[in-house]
Formats: sequence, C-alpha cells, structure tokens
Amino acid sequence: MDNKKQLLFIEDEGYVVDRVQEILANFPGFEVTRAATGADARKLLLEKAFDVVITDIYMNGVSGLELLHHAKEKNGQTCVIFITGVDNADLAAKALKEGAFDFVVKPATLDRLSNILKLITLVKP
Repeated sequence: MDNKKQLLFIEDEGYVVDRVQEILANFPGFEVTRAATGADARKLLLEKAFDVVITDIYMNGVSGLELLHHAKEKNGQTCVIFITGVDNADLAAKALKEGAFDFVVKPATLDRLSNILKLITLVKP
C-alpha cells in the first residue's frame, strides 16, 4: 500500500511553480497534484481530501482563504501553507486564525517552505 501524503500545489506564477517543484522533488513522501488555476483547485478540493495544500492567497477568480475552507471541509487535519507576494501582517494573521498552518512571502528563496515541509513530515507520520 502507498503511504504517500497527498499534497495539492496551487500556483499560477511560473517562477514560483518551478522553485516549489524543485523543493517538492526533495520530498518523496508526498504525492503531488498540481492546479494552475483557482477554479481547478476548487474542483480538486471538492473531490478529494489532501494532507497538505500549498496555495497562493490571491488568484484569478478565487481566494486562497476560500480554498483553505474547502480543504478543511474534506480533511480537518489538512495543513494549508500560503505563499504570497503580499507581505501583509493582517492577512497573515487572518489566514492563521482561519486555520492555515503557515504563511510564506515570495519571492523568498522558499527555504522556509522546505523547512515547513520537513516539520510536517516529522509531526504528521
């Protein structure tokens, strides 16, 4: 039986997609599903439960906070990690209050994301 954690990666900016996919390649314990649009992500989240969701907070036609709620409806233990170009403490606080696991500001090197994923793999066997 395959024990891989289900990870949904939602992002529409190419350079972020490339960098995050490099990071995810270092985590063979995740089975990665990719969504390039908010609409695709919404559909996937309504169909399937994910263990981890990495999403931008602002996308065309959908908010990352909406996706957070869809993910949590399917799996209350889902770890949602927001990646955003907006360094906004109020937004970060709102995301965390609504159940996000963490908040990463881009265009950071995304080492922080790698460290978060390491933590998740240790905490959630």
